[in-house]
Amino acid sequence: MDCTCSRLRVGSELTEVRNWNPDCAEHGVGTEWYTSPEQVAKRQAQNDRLRELQTEARRRREEARK
Repeated sequence: MDCTCSRLRVGSELTEVRNWNPDCAEHGVGTEWYTSPEQVAKRQAQNDRLRELQTEARRRREEARK
């Protein structure tokens, strides 16, 4: 299979990250990689962190209005 995910370089580091393509034959939704326990756990952790940040932002906005 050929990966169609975009490769990105962030900052001056030579670290390469990927912009995951949901239609990628190797990494897309429904693939073995996508449904692996490791990737499911990573996505859940990212979702949990996002929810925490949203809750914190909401709380700070409410405090700023007082």
